[in-house]
This record gives sequence, C-alpha cells and structure tokens, in this order.
Amino acid sequence: MGTKKCRKHCRPVLPPRGAGLSDDYDRVVSEAQAAEILGYSKDTLRREFKAGRAPARVRLSGRRIGYRLSAIYAFLEANSEKPSAMPE
Repeated sequence: MGTKKCRKHCRPVLPPRGAGLSDDYDRVVSEAQAAEILGYSKDTLRREFKAGRAPARVRLSGRRIGYRLSAIYAFLEANSEKPSAMPE
C-alpha cells in the first residue's frame, strides 16, 4: 500500500514550543482539527462528547462546532497515563 499525502490543512494544530499559556491556546479549532489532534474520527469525537468523555465544545453557529485548544490540551493532560511508583 502507498502512503497518503497529507494536505496542508490536515496538519495537526500544535502549541508553539517553549510558549506558556498564551492567546494561541484560546483559539478555537474546527471539529475535524480537534478530532485529528485527539486521534479520533469526527464521529468518535461526537460520541465521546455525548458520553461526557471529551473536551467541552463551542457552538460557533447553528451547524458548526469548534473546540478551544486549551480545553483539548487540558483533556489530553488529564487523561495521560503517568508512571506509578513501583512497590518495593
């Protein structure tokens, strides 16, 4: 199988390196971009939101949904596995 070529608009939206919490984190990204950052499909992201297992979303218009980058990264941090102390 060949590899898919990524189009420019499909690149994940990542925070700038070395930057603290800034205006970039309050930016709203599309549902498709949020799903890509989280590693979900749009349908899975919708299901997870309805089940209460996804970041809060922002209604941009009657039919358009967005997600704040700060909410996405907070969700990822809260759901990241941390190594536990090894019992001796």
